[in-house]
Amino acid sequence: MNRLPPLKALQYFECTSRHLSVKNAAHELNVTPAAVSQQISKLADLLQIPLFKKDQRGIALTVEGEHYFMGIRTAFRQMEEATRRLQEQRALPKITVSCTPGFAMQWLMPQLPQFNQLHPEMDIRISTTNRLADFARDDVDFAVRHGLGNYPGLTSEILIDDPLQPVCSPRLLKNRKQLKSVDELSDYPLLHDEHQQDWRLWLEATEAHNVRWNSGPVFADSNGALDAAKRGHGIALARKTLVREELKNHELIMPFKTSIKTGIAYFLVYPSEVLLREEARQFKEWLCQAVKLK
Repeated sequence: MNRLPPLKALQYFECTSRHLSVKNAAHELNVTPAAVSQQISKLADLLQIPLFKKDQRGIALTVEGEHYFMGIRTAFRQMEEATRRLQEQRALPKITVSCTPGFAMQWLMPQLPQFNQLHPEMDIRISTTNRLADFARDDVDFAVRHGLGNYPGLTSEILIDDPLQPVCSPRLLKNRKQLKSVDELSDYPLLHDEHQQDWRLWLEATEAHNVRWNSGPVFADSNGALDAAKRGHGIALARKTLVREELKNHELIMPFKTSIKTGIAYFLVYPSEVLLREEARQFKEWLCQAVKLK
């Protein structure tokens, strides 16, 4: 077959593949489920390749269908991006960044005035959430995520991978500047954010034997844990890049020199087509450079 399938059939296939539901696809497209099924059947007949199969949850993509969907989705995203650029070409250029509350408050917000001075014509919008962004549905350009960097179908680049280090208020240790032994941590509350495994990884790396890694309060995000540390309520784990100012003004100190890398880092995540926009390229270049300078 040398010609493209009908655009409507491709549109219905792409929508159904995203939802893995004919009913939900029909709702989004404002048509009947029968109309969706008919277009998918026509496409499969035209290609002479089965695109979906039945499973316990309803339908699933075949291996061929999965590969086809990935290519089709990229093409539709490019068309969506081209349409958005056309509609917004006279509007103020807008960049939407999805990130965790901790990264937003500890790093991004303090640095944004520098970008605003360089590009006053751009509108930077920050969406704070701990869940993964759906770039199409949430109208997000970039996401900053704390993890291992495995985000299928997206480009991911390491932003911050400082070792994790314990930090606390100097008031907590009173007249002491440092603790002599890691086992002395058992005398203080350990402060956790939503990534409760960080203390376990750190204690395992330091071969501490008498400290319960899962003891101490758990906060919804790293902002809560660091705020409690600054108030002298315990010891938190942090990356030096994110608490540089607090260390400089002695709100926080590092009670140990020991630090570890866990493989977990902050990644900049985005669909590759977002870089077709000049303002998106400028923001990405600034962000990556600003992280290196800090």
